[in-house]
Amino acid sequence: MLKIYDNVFDKFWLDQISDTLINQRWKCNNVANRETWPYGNKGSHMIMGNVYFKRINNNEIYYDENLELAKTFINAFDAIQNKSQKMMLNQISANLQFCNMDGSYHIDGEKDDCVFILMLANEHVDEDIGGDFFHKTTETNVPFKYGRLIEQNGLDVHKASAFNKPNIARMSIKWVGKKWI
Repeated sequence: MLKIYDNVFDKFWLDQISDTLINQRWKCNNVANRETWPYGNKGSHMIMGNVYFKRINNNEIYYDENLELAKTFINAFDAIQNKSQKMMLNQISANLQFCNMDGSYHIDGEKDDCVFILMLANEHVDEDIGGDFFHKTTETNVPFKYGRLIEQNGLDVHKASAFNKPNIARMSIKWVGKKWI
């Protein structure tokens, strides 16, 4: 399943979030398709990332040190559910890529998960400079559009390309929700 939504969020809010994200600390330990144990330091590719909210189990939740930003993203999940369906939030994270930091094919969840990815940038992008999202499961290329929201299943295979122009950050926020069964 692949769904694309534009104009879910106000541009002013998107600009505020983009500015907040570009000015925060990023961790360089976001490894996709981890291959080694126990730390998972080796995989198919590494980009910068942060986790803001993660449900460990029914009774324990991890929150990022920037609790206000985590709460902002939790509240944004309500707007997302209004476009899709009600679900239990399990994770919120973000990625940051610069030129030549293309992703590789990976999945973002489990069988009953619904994944939402919001496309952002640190400056206005009005020309085709890459940053596409490729949904391998349906062989669909989704061009980058600031504020675009992509919905897919947790087991859908996909990848994101960085911009091909230097010094422009391609950012994305990912929400993972568990479908009510």
